Amino acid sequence: MENRIDIHIKGCLANNLKSQEWLYRYCFERLMKVCLRYHSNEIDASSSFNKSMHKVFGKLGQYRNDGHFLGWVHKIIVNTCLNELRSEIRNSAAEIKGVQMEEFTVAPDTYSNMSEKEILLCVQQLPSTARIVFNLYVMENYNHAEVGKLLNISEGTSKWHLNQARALLKQKLIQMNIKQGYANEY
Repeated sequence: MENRIDIHIKGCLANNLKSQEWLYRYCFERLMKVCLRYHSNEIDASSSFNKSMHKVFGKLGQYRNDGHFLGWVHKIIVNTCLNELRSEIRNSAAEIKGVQMEEFTVAPDTYSNMSEKEILLCVQQLPSTARIVFNLYVMENYNHAEVGKLLNISEGTSKWHLNQARALLKQKLIQMNIKQGYANEY
């Protein structure tokens, strides 16, 4: 598949519309879900994806083929989402100190009864900053120091937002499982 990508990258650099459409669709099928994780609705996620792809096409000449193409696009998408959501992060609660964090546990089989779409819906319903921290920490494998630096918050605030996200997800997952008849002992 990588050879086909290379062919379409060259086509895009030559302003070939069919190559641009192919590359857009190829990335959309694989990476739109990243935008959906960061945004609370499909309209904002689509807008963010389109802005990201605009940047991808604008920077395509800078891609050096020294890594996986989708990884390069993924990084552009995450950075675009973060840039768009920074104002929401600044407007969320300032430093959060001394808040007691409760342990997060959910029975492992809880997830096996849910579709990816159901889990994504739960993540999208999280408060903005909690959703962003959750995505960076859990999905993108950033540590709290890195999350704090990216979002201009302290490590403690990052930990608090992650804990908030986990607690809210736990509640939502339990509620969904009870509604669907999958209630287990928690």
